[in-house]
Amino acid sequence: MKKIKITERFWRYLKSHLWVQVGSVFAASLLLITFCYLYYMKGEYSNYLYEKNLLMETNVLDIMQKNMDYALKDYIKLGSKIAIDEDVYKLADELLVQEENLASNALKLKYSFSAMGSLAGNVLNLSLVSEDGSFYQYDRMLRGKTSMWSMEDRTFLKTMYSQVYETAIANHVPRYMVSAYPSTHPTTGERVFHIFYPMVGKESSFDKMNAMLCVTYKMDILEPLIDGFSEAHSSYVVGYITDKFDNIIYHSAQEFIGESESTYLATGDIVTVGETVEPLGWTLHLSINKTRMDENVTPIVYRGMGVYILLLVGLSGIFLLIIRTINYPLKKIKSAMIITGSGEKQKHVTVKGQHEIWQVAEGYNDMLDKLIQRELEAEKSHRLSLLALERQHAAENEALESQINAHFLCNTLGTINYEAMESGNYKISVMIKKLSNILRYSFDQKCQQVYMFQEIAWTAQYLYLQKARFEDVFDYIVSFPDEYGQWPCCKLMLQPFVENAILHGFEGWESGGMLEITARKKEELLELKIQDNGCGISPEKLERIRKVLKNERTKSIDDIGIGIQNVASRMRLFYGSEVQILVDSQVGQGTTFTFYLPFPPKENVQTDFLDSKEDTEYEVDDSRG
Repeated sequence: MKKIKITERFWRYLKSHLWVQVGSVFAASLLLITFCYLYYMKGEYSNYLYEKNLLMETNVLDIMQKNMDYALKDYIKLGSKIAIDEDVYKLADELLVQEENLASNALKLKYSFSAMGSLAGNVLNLSLVSEDGSFYQYDRMLRGKTSMWSMEDRTFLKTMYSQVYETAIANHVPRYMVSAYPSTHPTTGERVFHIFYPMVGKESSFDKMNAMLCVTYKMDILEPLIDGFSEAHSSYVVGYITDKFDNIIYHSAQEFIGESESTYLATGDIVTVGETVEPLGWTLHLSINKTRMDENVTPIVYRGMGVYILLLVGLSGIFLLIIRTINYPLKKIKSAMIITGSGEKQKHVTVKGQHEIWQVAEGYNDMLDKLIQRELEAEKSHRLSLLALERQHAAENEALESQINAHFLCNTLGTINYEAMESGNYKISVMIKKLSNILRYSFDQKCQQVYMFQEIAWTAQYLYLQKARFEDVFDYIVSFPDEYGQWPCCKLMLQPFVENAILHGFEGWESGGMLEITARKKEELLELKIQDNGCGISPEKLERIRKVLKNERTKSIDDIGIGIQNVASRMRLFYGSEVQILVDSQVGQGTTFTFYLPFPPKENVQTDFLDSKEDTEYEVDDSRG
């Protein structure tokens, strides 16, 4: 029970003290950063060490390869010198071909090989091999029970003889062959390699070859170059040599000698670089065992991280002290806010510093001062709101009176129409009726969205009255198929274009004008044209009109009129981005406005408008006066 109470007190303290929360988050963040940094640094250092080692190995390998080439040239020259020696050639001919005085000639050959082999301390065996694999040899390990070659090796020597002969006849370079089999001397167990030469003496033609010379060298002539480099670097850098069959013939680890290179590379994450040892046809390798390299890197990184963690712990302590210092003015501000919030009085905070937290305290004091000022302003705003409501009521009354005036005007025109009909003035009656329809359509505020048959009917009545006004100046034709009458549209969207055609297109005319309104279905769009044969529009003004219709900015629209701009904006809002309004005009030949109207999106059309298809008294009148 006691443990539970201590835990609750701890959590309560944690929740109510900011410095504990911030300190906990900071400590957890540092711990996370530490592990991330540890992982990152280990990877980065391993990559850096790997790249540096690889670069160094490539350079060192090149030097090692050149040194090895240089060191082997003397040994190769020694074998070449013996292979072309005339005395040895004659002894070989007598021993292997003529077979005369075998014992005497064999002893002479042994003495000759002994003298020549003493010139190089690394020569273990000199052998003269015939075509059938038989041989005469001088082995420097004379104290041993066995020499380098035995009768069991005749098949191998015969095979090597055949290969050396074919190489010599084909005139291939180099004319010697190298083998690491057998890999050890049977007496001492020393690692060896063999170089086979064609015996030609002073002859210039290799078809005179009468025997094959085999020189056996100690492999340790390569050890100082390879093992010395590995020891000087690290346990994860190893040198080794492979023959032309990718078999390892030298390696610091004995267990890999004789194995294929792929077997060795499969033992770990090993990356290797190689250079060819030209005189022997072998490949010198330097390898990096990345697994061992990482094992060497890990202790270094961990030691560094230990120091890093100690520094972070010290930094955390300093940070917590700073947090507690910062928390002191916050406590003062909290105390003042509690007193002010109780409503008893407004308490200011005594500022004791200049840093950001004390600046917050100053801001709190300023806020208290502004609260008093806002209380006064709130009272003033309340009075202004009441005044605004009174004015709103007045405006609504004025709007109601305007609506009453519109009804009054239409009813009055109806009365005049009846009087004209009773007096027999039927033409005047028709004009009054059309004017009344136009006014009623225009004053109707309930619905700003109509059908195309209503808009066309209104436009036709408008043209009728304009025709009556201008008499012979123009005629008009309205051709609108009935099947498109239920196409939704904006109210009064054609009027500005029709009015401009009459007032500006036929300006100064006495007769001959023609205004035509036509419609047809084009794919999924309704194509509507307003065309006149009037004065036309200048190119400069036409370009400005096109910018207005595309909703682009233009310097001035004074000579265009605000009506066209407003209608174009309304149509874009109603029909969406698919609506197109095009204008084409030539001076003296007239103007054509073409509208491509899509069926508007349903969300742009009032639901009650779509559902309502009540009849109207507006009729299409295509009379031309």
